[in-house]
Amino acid sequence: LYVPTTYDAGKSYPLIVALHGLGGNEDSMVGDFYGMQPLAEAKGYIIVSPMGFRVDGGYGGGRGGVVSRNARLSEADVMQVLELTRGAYSIDAERIFLMGHSMGAIGTWRIAARYPDIWAGLGPIAGYGVPQTAEKISHIAQVVVHGDADRTVPVTGSQAMVAALREAGADIEYIEVPGGGHSDIAPANMVKIFDFFDVKRRK
Repeated sequence: LYVPTTYDAGKSYPLIVALHGLGGNEDSMVGDFYGMQPLAEAKGYIIVSPMGFRVDGGYGGGRGGVVSRNARLSEADVMQVLELTRGAYSIDAERIFLMGHSMGAIGTWRIAARYPDIWAGLGPIAGYGVPQTAEKISHIAQVVVHGDADRTVPVTGSQAMVAALREAGADIEYIEVPGGGHSDIAPANMVKIFDFFDVKRRK
């Protein structure tokens, strides 16, 4: 959890729920690598980064249509952490954002499709989605980042999801980084993600 030093319970604050990648943990997204803390401090955001039950929980995902116990508990952890944060801090209900990197980006699209009425914006970085869910989340503003040289999660996953979202009429900004790999693109584009969130409200 990161709370700006200027936090005042008499005001309401935007919240970013940040989902870590495979092998990361609850500290990863608010660590130095991503550079989220200085931006949250400057712009007045609260950040919460759930563990997701296990480092490989997958945020509700499954293979072949089978969702494992770990995946179900991982999704439940994200939603419970959101509920706890909203109970403990003064959160602007119109400005709750969901983002993540790699497994966390995949989880961002998955969880948004299951709970589409919560989010003011999504920020998946180097992930992939299920194009069939695009219509369900087309009302949510989205900024998508992926490197075209990503050898871990191919860029085609984001390209297909972005195409489906555009077809569904979504407000979407797609940043495809020429020569970008799997990890380097995340901190390099964090300012753009925050700037995108700055002007979005829940629809």
